[in-house]
Amino acid sequence: MEPDNNPLLNNPNTSPVPSASDEATTAPIPPSPQIVATVPSRALRDAAGRVPAKPNPGIRETLETVILALILAFTFRTFCVEAFVIPTGSMAPTLSGAHFRAVCPMCGYSFNVNANVDQQWLPVRDPETGQVESTLVRLNNGELTDPNAIPAPNYAMCPNCHFEIPADDLRGKPIIKRVYSSNNASETLHFPYAYNGDRILVMKYLYWLAPPKRWNVVVFREPMFGKQNFIKRLVGLPGNTVEIVNGDVFIDGKIAHKPVHVEKSMLQVVYNNDFYPTDAGQQRMNGNRWSNPWVGEPQNSAAGKWFTGGPVINFSTGRPDAVGHLVFIQRNSYLYNDLGYNANPYWNGHHIDGNLYMRTVWISHSPDSAVRMTLGPATNRFQVTLAHDGALKLYQWDTAKSTYRPISAQNMSLFHACAALQTGKPYRLALSNTQHEARFWINGKLMLQYAAPWTLPDALAVAHVRDITGEQETPKIQIDVTGGCTLRHVLLMRDIYYTQMKIRFPYNSSIDPGGTRPGTGTMGHPITLKKGQYFMLGDNSNDSEDSRAWYRVEPVLRGMHLPMGVVPQRYILGRAFMVYWPAGFRPMRAINWAIIPNIGRMRFIR
Repeated sequence: MEPDNNPLLNNPNTSPVPSASDEATTAPIPPSPQIVATVPSRALRDAAGRVPAKPNPGIRETLETVILALILAFTFRTFCVEAFVIPTGSMAPTLSGAHFRAVCPMCGYSFNVNANVDQQWLPVRDPETGQVESTLVRLNNGELTDPNAIPAPNYAMCPNCHFEIPADDLRGKPIIKRVYSSNNASETLHFPYAYNGDRILVMKYLYWLAPPKRWNVVVFREPMFGKQNFIKRLVGLPGNTVEIVNGDVFIDGKIAHKPVHVEKSMLQVVYNNDFYPTDAGQQRMNGNRWSNPWVGEPQNSAAGKWFTGGPVINFSTGRPDAVGHLVFIQRNSYLYNDLGYNANPYWNGHHIDGNLYMRTVWISHSPDSAVRMTLGPATNRFQVTLAHDGALKLYQWDTAKSTYRPISAQNMSLFHACAALQTGKPYRLALSNTQHEARFWINGKLMLQYAAPWTLPDALAVAHVRDITGEQETPKIQIDVTGGCTLRHVLLMRDIYYTQMKIRFPYNSSIDPGGTRPGTGTMGHPITLKKGQYFMLGDNSNDSEDSRAWYRVEPVLRGMHLPMGVVPQRYILGRAFMVYWPAGFRPMRAINWAIIPNIGRMRFIR
């Protein structure tokens, strides 16, 4: 990330104190007792009695204006806000680095795919012959200089319907094909148009006024070599003990909860029924047949019938008291910690993510209708019921008694009563169950919030059972309805699953060339931060070079006895607060750079 300066190594200048002479020059001038004539005096007339015209601004005044504007811009950049470009995908999908664009040909879901800037097709001069030939070059800390120089992965996986999109079907047309020969073998590589990373604004010196907060997205100088600027999410603060267990972050032995606005910004799609594939039931290239993971029960009986064969789901019944169940079935890699952005991710395990968010628009057709939403694995499962009279209740699964126990409103951190429901009126319902905290919304209003006690020993006990059985908990995801109804915009999303990444020593390292040393802050290897020390994690946890993976400390910092994986306070450059220029569009193919900004993707960074 550029630029390469560090404003926190110098203290900001204090405001100048006005001198006595300054006060004298700015003192008010008493009004004159007489009105000054506006008619030009005779001394300003020429011999013929004409008044000379006022001169036009010259080149000098224009240059002075331009220079003043540059000085003001430079001052603003130096002391207030600075722009950066995201080079890699370590914060995807929150922030995109260099990437390709993809639209699934089956479901129409659009997403970005990582473009690896460290591997590009560049002209290279042969030292023996002096000839220049283009070939695939591996770079360290590469930058996107040619949008058609990065090879695309052979396939990109749609995160919504899991269709494998070939490289020649990506959006960067025309796609250049080049043959690469290596080790007496050759392969055809595809080079779609690669877009640059998001351009962001960073508020500098903010942390001189207030300390950083957990979950802030910050820009800092990486502490291994001190040459690059990284962008990550701040997780550990001075004095904290950080440990990652079962995909969650624990601070001082307690699970770390996210604020609502942060949680929503970090959610990643599992399945959006609005993007229903057109090839449902047909055999795909990999031999699989896609079918809707939402399955209705009963399928077809006197009690009722579900229709799940399209973007709109219906439950029809002639009985107002008939109960229908809509269950999300785990198939293929649904619910796993996969990311469509990572076509070839750094492998850190295949884990089911139990931190989920479910949303739908429910339209009842019965005067006595009701709805119930269930979400989470057995060790972290909540259930919300909403009756037609507006009665709203929260339950939590008790594993010891194998039953649901009610949570009283007094024990919740937030609870609002609900008015009686109206038949035929759409209600936007959403339930989240992340980090053992339940939240429920009606039409965008947060109605209840409850955080269940969950400590590090509880999480370690679950991890121990998983190690013994080798099995992972499959969450229960279900919508139960009473009476006929319609469900629109059914959406399931998941939170970030933080993996147990190992320390990434270089391949030629004699310390640990196999990469077997556990990562900093991972399970069984917590780290306690001292004064002025911070712990950083990327939102793209499967493929992020962050505090878990750093393998050395810059020599300049060794006098501070800084452990691996820690960022010192003086290396923090500021807080990223806005994407002011997302990767845009080309007005025509002849123009090789995307010069039209994607205004719809301009946003504040949460």
